[in-house]
Amino acid sequence: MDILRLPTALRSSLLRQPAVQRLLHTTTYGAPHNDVPPPALPAAPALLTLSSSTLNSYQVGLVPTSTHLRFANAYFTAAPPEYLFTSPYFRSFPPSSHPEVAFLGRSNVGKSSLLNALFGRPNMKDAHVSKRPGRTRTMNGFGVSGGLALGAAPKEAQREAVWRRFPRGGCVVVDMPGYGGGSREIWGREAMKYLESRKQLRRTFVLVDAEHGLKRTDVEFLTHLRRRGIAHQIILSKADKLLYPAARPPGPLKLNNGLLKLRDLCGTIRSTLNEEAGGRDAMVDILCCSAEKGLDERSRHRRLGIDEVRWAVLTACGLECDENGARKKGLSQDIKILEEEEE
Repeated sequence: MDILRLPTALRSSLLRQPAVQRLLHTTTYGAPHNDVPPPALPAAPALLTLSSSTLNSYQVGLVPTSTHLRFANAYFTAAPPEYLFTSPYFRSFPPSSHPEVAFLGRSNVGKSSLLNALFGRPNMKDAHVSKRPGRTRTMNGFGVSGGLALGAAPKEAQREAVWRRFPRGGCVVVDMPGYGGGSREIWGREAMKYLESRKQLRRTFVLVDAEHGLKRTDVEFLTHLRRRGIAHQIILSKADKLLYPAARPPGPLKLNNGLLKLRDLCGTIRSTLNEEAGGRDAMVDILCCSAEKGLDERSRHRRLGIDEVRWAVLTACGLECDENGARKKGLSQDIKILEEEEE
């Protein structure tokens, strides 16, 4: 009972009673008995830290584990890439028994730097790096063997002999000419012939500059790939421009804010592509990486997000490892040599 809610006369009479006065020495009145403590404030959300799931946006593929990433790193760095071919025309591509992936994007989007980092040779010139847009004018193939030994060299000294030596269990990375400003129309025609007709092609990786986002040519190109049913994946290059543009890695709060910016950018890209496709959902993974910055000060030689790109290449080619990190056997032996039709 709350004494303060009683009429004044009755309350005064009760307070004069000895029993009530003794009770007042041990009980405090004034607050309603049904009052409850105010609800606790919700805990502040934890800051995002750098991981495969926070750096990238997966909708189709599974998030790679640390075992997967170690395998991908070892596969690409076990041996230098093998230069296999250069071709200005699709009709001159050699027949091959190896799965292929293609890398392309707008001119000067950082594709050559990314490929050199992918091969574990960021300071080398396997893929030519240039400040001048449109420097890549041909389609260039590099073989990644995962450390498997090359076969015996044929007797005749022919460039085509490299294909006979390159081991099963490897894959071919094709460096494509850039599109957009600085590129010629004929390069685009030949590139599209390759993307639409090459039977060995398993996936096309389209680079987009993370700092500048989608350009109109990117939207048109990605929409075309989608309409033609060409398997593709988006890579946001130069992601370090958003995560830590300064020389030193960011603190926890700045890293959190940078990862949120990347997340918002991925959402904007999907919304733009969905709108271009008439509102249909574009289920596509978006990887984020940097060919310049390392994961942290202790591992500068491992570039940001590059191992995730390596893993995406291996899964596209069916060369991923098992759950224990061991190379799968027999997968690549089933690939048949597919001759291309003359254009």
